[in-house]
Amino acid sequence: MTDLALNAPGRGWLDRTTGFFDGMARWSAVGLLLGVPTSIALVNISILFLLIGWAFSGRWQRKWAALKASPLTLPVVLLSLWMLLGVAWTEADRKVVGSHLYVYSKLPLMLVLLTVFDEARWRQRAWWAFAFGCLITLGSTYASIWVHIPWADSNQRGFGVSHHIFNDYIAQGLAMSVFIAWAVAQAVDSKSPALRWGWALIAALGVFSVTHLLEGRTGQVTVVAMGLAMVMTIESARVRWAAVLLVVAGAVVLAFSSPLIVARVTQAIAEARQYDSAGVVASSIGARLDMWNNAWGMFLDSPWIGHGPGGYRVLSTAIYSIGAQCSVSCIHPHNQYLFFMVDHGLPGLLMYLWVLGCLAALLWRSHGAQRALVTGFLAVLFVDGFINGPFWVTTERHLFATVLPLLMAAWPAPASRSGRP
Repeated sequence: MTDLALNAPGRGWLDRTTGFFDGMARWSAVGLLLGVPTSIALVNISILFLLIGWAFSGRWQRKWAALKASPLTLPVVLLSLWMLLGVAWTEADRKVVGSHLYVYSKLPLMLVLLTVFDEARWRQRAWWAFAFGCLITLGSTYASIWVHIPWADSNQRGFGVSHHIFNDYIAQGLAMSVFIAWAVAQAVDSKSPALRWGWALIAALGVFSVTHLLEGRTGQVTVVAMGLAMVMTIESARVRWAAVLLVVAGAVVLAFSSPLIVARVTQAIAEARQYDSAGVVASSIGARLDMWNNAWGMFLDSPWIGHGPGGYRVLSTAIYSIGAQCSVSCIHPHNQYLFFMVDHGLPGLLMYLWVLGCLAALLWRSHGAQRALVTGFLAVLFVDGFINGPFWVTTERHLFATVLPLLMAAWPAPASRSGRP
């Protein structure tokens, strides 16, 4: 009894200290989700305090249990280790390799987030923080049509121009696509008709902002892909195919009613023809087509182990000798799948597809609104991987490397026990 009495004050102080740091880590993760659609600075600060809180919070048994229970842990660990191993055979210099490893440090960060989002209430807080940031962005987007918004990146009034706010139009389109999926899930999950229609209206405003108020083709494509994927989760076959027709019809109407979509699609067709006929690479589509062709050849040169971290950078520098073109085409091939193939070979690609497979497995284990949300997010991530670098570009990797573990942290509990999305 005496020993217990002597140890009690020390143990109480330790519990309070670890509890403080645990709370720091969890609230920092919530702040991280708020910063994803609004502020890179907030994202960086949140990550700093998240790592500090996580390191000093202890409770390693609980963290290990969360990691052990998640199917995401193994592919992320293997992919991270394979990247480190690739340093042994890369021809990139130390600075490029360091930049490469820093960017992909968001992969192990996902494992940290798995452990802080192990409780439903913290996942709910994180989703609401993300939604709040997206609502600020959405409100600012519409307001900027008529008035000057001091914090907006674009300074344009009226329709027919881009109104991106905190991030570039590509990143805002992707974040808004994920938010639309969440809003639809909220509408499906709502018991009150007023709330259901309210969330449906917010989702519709989000869709219109992407199709008519942002010039990026990425967001427009992912919104359509997300909508088609989500309606495919409807159980009734008759309702499902009616919804598919409705989404397709809506996409056609929005496309022809949006000057931005018409202009960007027309431009894309013209750029593709210029590349096909004259090899013009000084355009968005032409540069992408050329990068994809060259990246495929790089992959075939070393398909089994890749060229190591920074391999694409080294090889593309020899191809794109003009500085202006190299500033676009030497960084990454604007295709995450090809990027992994060039730098990390077939094993790197398969490990990344394994990560996506974890989301697909979560999809089949989910029901109702949660299943629709996971489906929508997976569609956005999958499609964006073909035209951009969702785990390479700064604002995009912040989005996908935080929302992915936020979804996967609910494994394996069904949606009814893990809380609303």
